[in-house]
Amino acid sequence: MKLIRVKTRGGPGVLTYQEEPRPDCAPDRILLKVIAAGINFADIMQHQGTYPLQLPLPYTPGMEFVGIVEEIGANVTTDVRLGERVAVLSWEAGGYAEYTVIRPEQVLRIPDLLDAHTVLALLFQGISAYLLLDYAAKIRAGESVLIHAAAGGVGNLLVQLAKLMNAGDVFGTAGTGAKREMIRNWGVDYPIDYTEPNWHEKILGITGRKGIDIILDPIGGSAIAQNLSCLAVEGRFVSYGWLSGDCPSLTATQCQNLLFRNQSVSGFAISAVMNHHPDIVETALTQLFTWVQMDKLKPILGHAFPLEDAAQAHAAILGRKTIGKVILQVGRYPA
Repeated sequence: MKLIRVKTRGGPGVLTYQEEPRPDCAPDRILLKVIAAGINFADIMQHQGTYPLQLPLPYTPGMEFVGIVEEIGANVTTDVRLGERVAVLSWEAGGYAEYTVIRPEQVLRIPDLLDAHTVLALLFQGISAYLLLDYAAKIRAGESVLIHAAAGGVGNLLVQLAKLMNAGDVFGTAGTGAKREMIRNWGVDYPIDYTEPNWHEKILGITGRKGIDIILDPIGGSAIAQNLSCLAVEGRFVSYGWLSGDCPSLTATQCQNLLFRNQSVSGFAISAVMNHHPDIVETALTQLFTWVQMDKLKPILGHAFPLEDAAQAHAAILGRKTIGKVILQVGRYPA
């Protein structure tokens, strides 16, 4: 079978396309024939060596994928069926391959009418977007929201979900005029150019110095200062990544301001929710599938690269040349 292997840390060039024997299906496992795998920035951070939880080398990337159940181990008691199309979320990765072995509890049932690309847009990124608003920020009707990296895979879903959850004004940051026009078309009321030195002042001007109720940030780094400068009284700032390469850090003065303005700063990782509250994740995914099938939620589907071009796909994402959900097309359905 064909697959991608990572044998050393580094840039996209460490993703090597090679052939290995098809894995055996252990008695307590399920063998899956992969149709497509989603690409997340965590996959890139993993091979760069900057992701906090490192997979041991060598490994096959891909923490989310859709595939066909090829073989079921003799000791598996789940009601999954041979030939069934399912989705998988796996911290053990393995999705960048024609075949992979999974644990039964990693299987997610998916609607028959949703294509693999749409399903993948609703897994890590869709669930994260929903839980960022509902679980982490605890959004209330009418509250304003600032969404950083609004043109990205999580960002475009956050924009739409904020509206579906009855948010007030939605602000979104993007670095180019074309992307700012795009996010406006998706529902952003006030596109913000984050390359401007004092972009927070524009937000304060629009809000009459009140600021933003909810700020959702995957960037990290020094932008924390401007974010907190435009956070409203009782506002919630949620950090869910550090695309800048640096974690945000707070000064003593900023901590003091949080106290006297009843503000909160929190972190969010989908892995923690999956480990401790699987029922919440299941509820989120069910709601996402429902909204998509009702045509209320429309994930932005990016480019589909063939498996052998995984390195180029990662390079394109790093170069900010992609919009929406990017995937690797591995196999075909029906097989």
